Amino acid sequence: MGEKKIDTSAQFIEFYKKKGDYLVTLSENHFKNIEYRKCLELLNEAYGMYMKGNYTELAEKTKQRFLEIKEKYFKK
Repeated sequence: MGEKKIDTSAQFIEFYKKKGDYLVTLSENHFKNIEYRKCLELLNEAYGMYMKGNYTELAEKTKQRFLEIKEKYFKK
């Protein structure tokens, strides 16, 4: 029998956004607790999720936040 393939792309896109949002929120908690390295890791993950879901505006905003924290707290 020819099984009909279910299009899950919209669900995945929604998942990527929710996961990205969650990671950004989590990163802010780490930021408040002065855990900057963990904060950057989470922002980096969130950026990847937003890019997978094609949320370029959110990805760019996340990248800017990442760079701000990196610049301010990890100067060489």
